[in-house]
Amino acid sequence: MITLNKTIRLFLDSIGRRDEYEFYLDKFHADPSACFALLCPDLESIEAGAEVLAFDLHFLLRLELVPAILLCGEKASKMHEALATEPIFDFQPLDGGVPDFIQYARQAEKVPVLVAENVELEDALLQLLPSVAKRVHFIRAAGGLKSASGELLPYVYTHKENFQVLEPLEYDFPALGKRLVDARPGTHLSITSPINLLSEIFTVKGAGTLFRKGSEIARFRGLENVARARLLGLLEESFVKKLKSESFLDRVNDAYIEKDYRGAVLFEQHPAGLYLSKFAVGQEARGEGVAMDLWREVCRNHDALFWRSNVANPFNAWYDKQADGRHIAGKWQIFWRGVSADAISGIIEYCCMREEDFGEERAS
Repeated sequence: MITLNKTIRLFLDSIGRRDEYEFYLDKFHADPSACFALLCPDLESIEAGAEVLAFDLHFLLRLELVPAILLCGEKASKMHEALATEPIFDFQPLDGGVPDFIQYARQAEKVPVLVAENVELEDALLQLLPSVAKRVHFIRAAGGLKSASGELLPYVYTHKENFQVLEPLEYDFPALGKRLVDARPGTHLSITSPINLLSEIFTVKGAGTLFRKGSEIARFRGLENVARARLLGLLEESFVKKLKSESFLDRVNDAYIEKDYRGAVLFEQHPAGLYLSKFAVGQEARGEGVAMDLWREVCRNHDALFWRSNVANPFNAWYDKQADGRHIAGKWQIFWRGVSADAISGIIEYCCMREEDFGEERAS
């Protein structure tokens, strides 16, 4: 990773957690694509916040991350005119030599802007993905997509039958997202506002709406048909600790695992309900909704659950929202959902007495 001076570090610290932005910096710098992302703003976002956008993009250049801006359709010339007031941008028609232009802009420490008045956004993206970039951030003055009631949607599932009812849209982003996900698998697609662009890029939670197909979750009764080595690797990656022993897996009687082993929930039987032994999501999958996909499957099939979490776990605020109750005992927070009142003291004692399965932190 590049060396970050104090000023840049302080600014990144104001955006999000250090472990998160360092992970994304490493990921973006390892990508061999010509640009780390394509940015597709609407006219309103440029007219309202060209200076804000230019500031954020200047910061990205200082991080040695070069995005490319894509201006398409009948409003492309107006967007070009609005951006031209900022000296950080360099412009070229889309039908020019794109890789050479991007390299020239990189050397000049400018942001390349591709202009295509006679090309629709979808056609331009299909032309540029994935050779120029594997990430697309739509920038919309109104920010991420919202439900009909006005609630921001962190995810829009492009291939789910229960497609969300959305606010009235000036452009059919969900339909575009579905076609791009089908045509260019593996592409990252999200939509945010100019002021939230850096938070969307560098934090797990994000600050907009991510387009997803939805995870494929498999349920296992016991672990006979599970790839144990992949599961153990996921657990140690997620908890950033070494397991003391694999023996706890012998107690697992129910498991939900994402098909590529990017997330898993493991259960053990208990008289009061199921004890949630492990809830693990790999670092690469965080912020992509895998945790929520797993949790929905769990809640759809089980009523009574309980689990414990270290009091320092930043995930506890989310756990609290999912639980009917919680209790703090020493280093543990114990949560339960659907557990009868007369069983609560027993599950608290069980969680406090149970030994830890992880030992020292894993070497980075």
